[in-house]
Amino acid sequence: MKRFLFVFAVLVLSVGWMGTVEAATQDKYDLPEPYLAWEKAYLKEFPQLQGVMDVMIQTTISQMKEPKEDILHNRVCSAIAYWLAKEQKMPKEAQRLAVIGDLLHNINKEEKEAVLTNPDLMNQANLMVKKLKGSGYFKNSPKFWVDEAVLKNPKIGNNRALIHHITGAIQTGQILKQLGGISEKDVEAIQAAIIEHSTGYWYFRASIDEVVGYKGAWEIVFPEPETDLSKFVHDADLISQFVPESVTPEGSKWRGLAQKRWGAKNTVEEAHIVYYVFFRLFEEAKTKPGKDLALEQWKKIGPELIKLMNLKPDQDPIKILGVPKIFQ
Repeated sequence: MKRFLFVFAVLVLSVGWMGTVEAATQDKYDLPEPYLAWEKAYLKEFPQLQGVMDVMIQTTISQMKEPKEDILHNRVCSAIAYWLAKEQKMPKEAQRLAVIGDLLHNINKEEKEAVLTNPDLMNQANLMVKKLKGSGYFKNSPKFWVDEAVLKNPKIGNNRALIHHITGAIQTGQILKQLGGISEKDVEAIQAAIIEHSTGYWYFRASIDEVVGYKGAWEIVFPEPETDLSKFVHDADLISQFVPESVTPEGSKWRGLAQKRWGAKNTVEEAHIVYYVFFRLFEEAKTKPGKDLALEQWKKIGPELIKLMNLKPDQDPIKILGVPKIFQ
């Protein structure tokens, strides 16, 4: 964490909350449409968000040898969050908070020391969750954070993919307080939204149940999205996965995950696994515009995956090939 805090301190001194740099730090990373147009729109409407963008980019660069894809993911998410909030006709401030939430939702995902088996970080997490619960958050998730032993289990507490929503919320609070210009109430709203953003990944929930040994154990780790802000941050992260370029081409992110995470051995197995994963993810959207955007992208992704499975366009892969063995 010390390395990150040093980078962050230097960055704040150089750009500040207003992002007063001559060239935008994101310019060297090409963002596809419509996300680029949405990003330009929110930066024009809320120019102070350039400072948050700069923190996200510099932090990601400091954490990873190849930061491009993660930077683009966070930018796509924040652009979608802005679009969702506008589609729902939310007030300007809600749109701004949604963008901040998705710019920073992964801020600790690649920070090696950001694990809950670290006693100091666990103590910070306990204090944060207690404070947020006192402010009225997580009422619909009564099991959230009730068993510290589950959270400290090394297979969970050391797995940043499973707990980065917690450590990221801690770091986000610190970042926003240092940047200034945002109320304590809004900081808490963003922290709660980041904590609730991970629930849409059904295979993460299943992996926690498997580690702990009983169904529903995931509710201790992942609270359900409750507020509009939480739903925007959640849906933006979920829908960002539906970008066709990251799903269907050979060597794409999701076909790579099918190989490395779920053991696919050939193109058909890759497509079968990815189809099933996205079929399940599609059902997780929490907002009407989120569901609509996911459906729009699914109509592009689904047929291409069916082709890769050597099936006819009208054939249902789940009925013909069943559930992939890894998920049975």
